[in-house]
Amino acid sequence: VIQVDEPAIREGLPLRKADYAAYLEWSVDVFRLATTGVTNQTQIHTHFCYSDFNEIFTAIQNLDADVITIENSKSDLKLLGALETHGYAAEIGPGLYDIHSPRVPSVEEMTARFAALQKYIPAENLWANPDCGLKTRGWPEVKESLENLVAVAVNARRQHQA
Repeated sequence: VIQVDEPAIREGLPLRKADYAAYLEWSVDVFRLATTGVTNQTQIHTHFCYSDFNEIFTAIQNLDADVITIENSKSDLKLLGALETHGYAAEIGPGLYDIHSPRVPSVEEMTARFAALQKYIPAENLWANPDCGLKTRGWPEVKESLENLVAVAVNARRQHQA
């Protein structure tokens, strides 16, 4: 697994809409160039924070990433509307909890969010992960949050395999 973290496709868009297409083509080409030297067995992941995906969704699809992870908790599932509009066949991990809060989410809370995500994403394409990196949190809350997240993933796999 390799991850290209936050390629900032949306954030780097030019001010003039007339320049969007050339920029998006360039950004996809750069991403693909950066990830082209891996073997077929290597999964390519990328992560997007706080993006409005509608304008850039075709570019995200063209990245040819195996898995994208996205901020989702703070946007309260709103970003997933782009999936309904555009469709997405690869795997995706919409964040199950907001890492910017010191509150440790319960297994029940994340399980409910994981179930709600299945309205947009088939279970076999869904990853369980936090919104973003965990550098802003202290070790005790990270450990407890990730233990709860792993429990959600284990339970989801059991249910999916049943």
